[in-house]
Amino acid sequence: MCTREVTPPTQRLRLAHAEARSAYSLLAPVILFFLIFHYYPILKSIGISFTEYGLLSRQTPFVGLENYIRQFQDPLFLAALWNTVVFVAAAVIIGVVLALILAVLVESTGRWAKYYRTLYFIPVVTSLLATSMIWRWLYSSEGLLNFIMTWFGFQPQAWLLGEDLALGSLIALTVWKNLGFDLILFAAAIQAVPGELYEASSMDGASATQDFFHITLPQLRPIVALVGITAVIRSFQVFAIVLAMTQGGPVNATRTVVYHIYEQGIQYDDIGYASAAAVILLLIVATVTLIQWRMTTGE
Repeated sequence: MCTREVTPPTQRLRLAHAEARSAYSLLAPVILFFLIFHYYPILKSIGISFTEYGLLSRQTPFVGLENYIRQFQDPLFLAALWNTVVFVAAAVIIGVVLALILAVLVESTGRWAKYYRTLYFIPVVTSLLATSMIWRWLYSSEGLLNFIMTWFGFQPQAWLLGEDLALGSLIALTVWKNLGFDLILFAAAIQAVPGELYEASSMDGASATQDFFHITLPQLRPIVALVGITAVIRSFQVFAIVLAMTQGGPVNATRTVVYHIYEQGIQYDDIGYASAAAVILLLIVATVTLIQWRMTTGE
């Protein structure tokens, strides 16, 4: 007959405290990193937004809400805000829907799926600056796109120089660049869908379209919410392609909020004014993310 040794309550409590101390000691560097490089800059930026702050100025007088009021009276900021909203709406809707459709098609190819996933993921790991330079050549007056259009008898277009086409051209680049990342997430979720559901559906004579809307899509609801939220946050932060390809032109047609922050803060040394725009963007992103999460998850 074997006896089971019972650990005294005081010893169990000491073991629990020791495990907690070990856990906190391991988490401390990560928590410290986030506090210093993430949360402190956010709090510092909020504080600066209420002052007239500049890197070259010695005094930083408190101006209250003046920087925020100036933003909504500034036609440049209003144009940047509108362009950003249009950019986010188009890039997220087109990107997420296209990634979901392609993920379903890729996973239906069987053993070829891993090769297709790799091909779609290559743009994600490619340098954004190098990608922007290549696409800038594609969009140029003598680039590949205009060559193809001329070949088929269409008039060449000023992709980056026309007010009506410039923003759409950047949206197309963004969708292409991030498509592989969203596709990989959807593909992983599709692989986790129980195969028994499709077998039962097949026995009932359901079509592939019915399987998608009644099995695949409901099972992917959490990942759709995740991909949508990450796509919204990513799209609101668009900056590098604007800086590399259009610098906000033509006639502010591609000016975004982050580019506006960069221009006001770095080029014009109006850090307080730029910080106010950054806080406004933070509030917009947080609000949109919260609404999107509740709409997609029902929580």
